[in-house]
Amino acid sequence: MKDHNNANKILAAFLKVGAVGFGGGSALIPIVEQELVQRRHMLDDGEYLKHTVVANITPGALPVKLGATCGYQLGGTPGSLLGAYAVALPGAALTVGIMALFSLLGTQAIEYINCASVGITAFIVFLLLGYIHKTVLHGSVKTNVILCLIAFLITGGKALREILEHAAGIHTGMPFLSISTIDLMIATFFMIMLTSLSKSKPFLTGGGALCAAYVFFAGNYSKAAGLGHFKNWIIVLMAVLLLILFLPGRKKNAKSATLDISKSLWCTVGLFLLIPVALTAVSAILLRDTSIVDFAFKVFISTITSFGGGEAYVSVADGIFVQGGYIAPEIFYTRLVPVANALPGPILIKIAAGIGFMFGLETGGFLGLILAMAGFTVSAGACGAIAVLVMHLYDNIRESVFIIGLQRYILPVICGMLLSTSCSMIFESMKILADKSISGGASLSVMAASVAALFLITRKRHINDLILLLGAALISMVFLTAVT
Repeated sequence: MKDHNNANKILAAFLKVGAVGFGGGSALIPIVEQELVQRRHMLDDGEYLKHTVVANITPGALPVKLGATCGYQLGGTPGSLLGAYAVALPGAALTVGIMALFSLLGTQAIEYINCASVGITAFIVFLLLGYIHKTVLHGSVKTNVILCLIAFLITGGKALREILEHAAGIHTGMPFLSISTIDLMIATFFMIMLTSLSKSKPFLTGGGALCAAYVFFAGNYSKAAGLGHFKNWIIVLMAVLLLILFLPGRKKNAKSATLDISKSLWCTVGLFLLIPVALTAVSAILLRDTSIVDFAFKVFISTITSFGGGEAYVSVADGIFVQGGYIAPEIFYTRLVPVANALPGPILIKIAAGIGFMFGLETGGFLGLILAMAGFTVSAGACGAIAVLVMHLYDNIRESVFIIGLQRYILPVICGMLLSTSCSMIFESMKILADKSISGGASLSVMAASVAALFLITRKRHINDLILLLGAALISMVFLTAVT
């Protein structure tokens, strides 16, 4: 009976958080705390702090990870599954429902949404820049700024070029250096692991050169020259270098390598992975469509490589799903991202479910729902599986050099990706403004002025983010509709 009551409390608490938690990511930390620590007294402050630390050092959607780890402590495997899926369900369901309405309402409704999305984009860019500013100023500012700018320059070349060309009214077609977010994450993790394993100058110099070569061969310059395949050989060399550094230290510390992981934990991790795998496999077999498996796999990859919250996932999803042709950039940035940001719950899960729905909708409505469910279960399952594992291992790894390096350097790199994402979003809005006969230079000025106005408003008055979002959407919709 006690376990049943705990399960009901976990389900009720995280459904509530998922329904009222606007802002996603870190914004939900105090909401979960209020619900579990202050209101229901299910956890104490020290216990909740451990869960927030684990959620912040693991990839994926932070609220889902909190649901998985808090739920595991309070109710074992059932509690972990309930917490993770309950906090993600309201926002994901609303996102798919609204995207379905867009498909039914026709071009006129979409026109209004596009007009409103310009203001919403300005608001999202305002949030992203605020997050970047806060993150870069925390800790070693000089190092953070350098890492942020490097990440921006190697990922945002294409979007920056498009903005400048559109504003100037010219087209150069130059293949600016622009690597995918996954390639950036591979390079970042390699450098963090390298510096955590060795302080030798020759190894660091050689590893840095390999990383630079990887970035070059993964970029648009090399792809345009037909040299992109060389990056695979660079990955092999990077892996060999890490093994050379890792194995001697592994032999020295072999006695401390054993960890006791309970059957309950393995059961939890297994179910988090088994549920989406089973759903994906059965759906692919019944519908005879292998695209379901391919989509689910890419959702999994995008989730486990996503650090820095929902804002960062927008950039990851751009690199995998927009550039991969699963969803058009104008639909992704002017419909799905604004809807996901306007609704409660974790942004990552909403975007994964929304991409699945829109991709499947091209074949048929039923496939759209199947892929939406695949996106929902795979992304939430990946978040939950990693979080509960790290929660168990946390006391053993929290002092490791790699984890310390990850905590120190990953967020500035994410901030650089967010600058690239901001440029992509601004460019999509500039195209909408161009359809209203507003020149490129004027459209860039409008976007810059809108973001600046939001900064000024928030400095002088404390206004709820939802009100600001709705206000920005309404103003842009009314103005651009009138221009038409």
